[in-house]
Amino acid sequence: MWIKISLGIFAILGYYLMAYAIFGNKKKIDDMYIGASSSLLEVIFDLTYEFSPTLIRRILLFLLGLICAFIFTMGVILS
Repeated sequence: MWIKISLGIFAILGYYLMAYAIFGNKKKIDDMYIGASSSLLEVIFDLTYEFSPTLIRRILLFLLGLICAFIFTMGVILS
């Protein structure tokens, strides 16, 4: 039961990130900081995010939210 609740919360956060990528302010998206990286894929994502214009940042945030929402929604359905 608790696993479904936690997966559901993470899925909702993924949907929220998708909405923020679409409706967020340009200044807030430009000032957003991703954080420290622990793998090569995260380093590539961070560098791409840091040195790209706002439109590409919105697309990257939307894709990150879409992946999180899809994976955690499938986890809720299948668990």
